[in-house]
Amino acid sequence: MLSTCILFIISLILSLIIGKFLIPILKSLNAKQIIREDGPSSHITKKSQTPTIGGLIFLIPVFFITLILCLTKKDFLTLDLTIVLCTTFVMAALGFIDDYLKVRKKHNKGISGWIKLLIQLLVSYSIFHLYKEGGNILYLLWFFFIIAGASNSYNLTDGLDGLLGSITLISFLGFFVLFYHTGKFELLTFSLIFSGALIGFLYFNRYPAKVFMGDTGSLAIGGTIGALAIASRSELFLIFFATIPIIEALSVILQVGSYQYSKRLLGIDKRLFKMAPLHHHFELIGWKETDIVKRFFIFQVICTLIGIVVLVSLQ
Repeated sequence: MLSTCILFIISLILSLIIGKFLIPILKSLNAKQIIREDGPSSHITKKSQTPTIGGLIFLIPVFFITLILCLTKKDFLTLDLTIVLCTTFVMAALGFIDDYLKVRKKHNKGISGWIKLLIQLLVSYSIFHLYKEGGNILYLLWFFFIIAGASNSYNLTDGLDGLLGSITLISFLGFFVLFYHTGKFELLTFSLIFSGALIGFLYFNRYPAKVFMGDTGSLAIGGTIGALAIASRSELFLIFFATIPIIEALSVILQVGSYQYSKRLLGIDKRLFKMAPLHHHFELIGWKETDIVKRFFIFQVICTLIGIVVLVSLQ
């Protein structure tokens, strides 16, 4: 356990060092965040000059330290960890390409949503094939639902300074307890390494953010959380460990549904929220950005603690 805590500290320090050097490089490359044209107007003035692709700040230490452990520690690279690592890498690469296209085109549209879903389906099929779930197609559909749902919901949550990073740390807290009780110590070690690197990133991403993680980071985080849930057979615990991302995704679905329904059947533009995802709704009704992050964080802490109580009671 002591060695795992040391890895956590090393990961945190590495991310701080990488952030210190990477942010000026991103600025010199003019890798600025492309703000949604239909987003809050305040974001265009306050956030458009902030560099993106900052997810590399925490992803580089995660992959570097984990790969060293895989090469030096016998039996560390299990099938479960392989699936989590590969999913994280593929989603990070997908996010990086998406960010690159946005920066290059200077537009907030990168890879199409259909291509993202196709990649997520291929990742899900790979997991399905590796776990050899008896050829039951329902498992494939379930894995796709978890991977695509987690990737996209965590991606949608990334809209305010420090929001996704802090929410993800609490998600990992729930998984720490889960992995400890189930004896999946390789996944516990990986999660601690990821958490350390994420704390280092939050040093630069806290309000006012010096860098954004971009889709490079948010898709990778969502893919990681989804893969961890599948690898530990704890998908239903995402209801507790990923409550805020789930609510954020549902707010978008409800917003689109209310618009389509009112437009086609009533002939008017009626929406449930002032803007979706949900954090933008609270911005537009006057909540401060820092207050939204704090309240979402506290709500996620409460939900995760409830999940931990349920988990422990089932052991």
